[in-house]
Amino acid sequence: MKVKLSEIVVDDGIYPRGSVSGFNVQRLIAAAKTGAKFPPLTVEAGTMRLVDGRHRYGAYKEMEVEKVEVIAKTYTSEADLFADSVRLNVGHGLPLDQYSISGAIIRLRQYGLTKDAIADVVRLPVDKIEKIERGLAVSAATNQPIAVKGGLSHLRGHALTPQQIEVNRRYGGQKAVFYIRQTIGLLQNDMYPHTPGFAAAMDELMSIWLGIRPDVVRRGTATPGLIGREGAKLD
Repeated sequence: MKVKLSEIVVDDGIYPRGSVSGFNVQRLIAAAKTGAKFPPLTVEAGTMRLVDGRHRYGAYKEMEVEKVEVIAKTYTSEADLFADSVRLNVGHGLPLDQYSISGAIIRLRQYGLTKDAIADVVRLPVDKIEKIERGLAVSAATNQPIAVKGGLSHLRGHALTPQQIEVNRRYGGQKAVFYIRQTIGLLQNDMYPHTPGFAAAMDELMSIWLGIRPDVVRRGTATPGLIGREGAKLD
């Protein structure tokens, strides 16, 4: 059936992915302009909450589409709804990353699903699910399990503070050295933005690092290998 796009309710609480990919939304828009047709969105009957099709929804909204085809489904519980959202997202579209899968496993366990039932939803063997669960961090405040993004694997098994949990949520997922090396390349090749904002961020970075390693780093110099052979200044 067709419904107004404005009637569909986006509830990020039942969205199993860590974030919405703007790149994928733009890819769908480009495909739509060439005549591509997409599967119907899946919504919960009655509430019209979006269960599957977040990127398609984003593309429709940006294209200002007024009405879209949907499949309305009735669920017996919130656990049933979330499990179907995960199952549908695993089955098609962008693959779920490790962080999203770990988060889904945590939620499904909290809803009371068995490991066998979770394995059926996320399409992973039970031993793989057990391995993922062993690698989870925990909240220092609530003692509840927390998925850790790629690049922060050293925090697995640790109790994270609320501040660390927020950083983990916003973190891009690459190893920290990846971002450092990118910054080094920008500095060495004079490709960094010559703006007060960037300078302030670099000053903050250096101040924090000096506080952590005052015996190694001195302002205006660089540790060999940290910035480059030329010892480029960061000030």
